[in-house]
Amino acid sequence: MGSDAQNIGAWGEKIAAWYLSSRGFLILKKHFTSRFGEIDIIAKEGAQIVFVEVKTRLKNLRGLPEQSIDFEKQRKLQKTIFAYISKNGIENFRIDVVTISPGSLPGKLRIRHHRAQFDPINF
Repeated sequence: MGSDAQNIGAWGEKIAAWYLSSRGFLILKKHFTSRFGEIDIIAKEGAQIVFVEVKTRLKNLRGLPEQSIDFEKQRKLQKTIFAYISKNGIENFRIDVVTISPGSLPGKLRIRHHRAQFDPINF
């Protein structure tokens, strides 16, 4: 059994995959890992491959989930994505972020989908 943070992260990734699938994305892979890091979800929307970073917060005490993607996390994502695209010959891609946090009503979630969040070449 993993840590609470890992369990929360896995739960958030399941919600994000459901959310994306319900909007027409085809989920290709979850938890792609390389020596550089991990990509939470690799999906396809139309002809474009979408690399998705998922951030989940159960409380907003430490700010919004988006705020936890710092420069170092972006660099790891960039290296991991480049490892994947060079291995698989992908040219048409983007990087999205899906965040999950408490909603305004008890028991509700707020899901935000930020498309093309990072420039893949110049993070």
